[in-house]
Amino acid sequence: MTFLLDTDTIIYWLNGNENVEKKVAYIGIENLAFSIISKAELYFGAYNSGYVEQNINNIKTLSEKLPIVSFDDRAAMQFGIIKSSLRKQGLPLLDADILIASIAIANRLTLVTNNEKHYSRIKDVQIENWAK
Repeated sequence: MTFLLDTDTIIYWLNGNENVEKKVAYIGIENLAFSIISKAELYFGAYNSGYVEQNINNIKTLSEKLPIVSFDDRAAMQFGIIKSSLRKQGLPLLDADILIASIAIANRLTLVTNNEKHYSRIKDVQIENWAK
């Protein structure tokens, strides 16, 4: 695997975004993964929606297709480095975004996100935007 899909990119993909679908077909599903943090965010969105059962089924299907990358000790260290650096610069960011970036950095994965503005604040995270 080479690419870590951010939650927003997963949602674009599930909703049939043509650009994301083309890129997934080109890259190959075997080169994709998503984080346990994104999975938690997807569950929140599912239970907060009017289509709970359908969205839960989408999460289960996605989990069968793509590996889920956990938050481990290397990612924990990256989280501390990133959050401290951002705080010192006065550039706050949601912990969930820092957690996802930490997982990407610790596992040497390119983070695929439409949220370039926030993630570009984080040194060492490689990002691509497939939704445009």
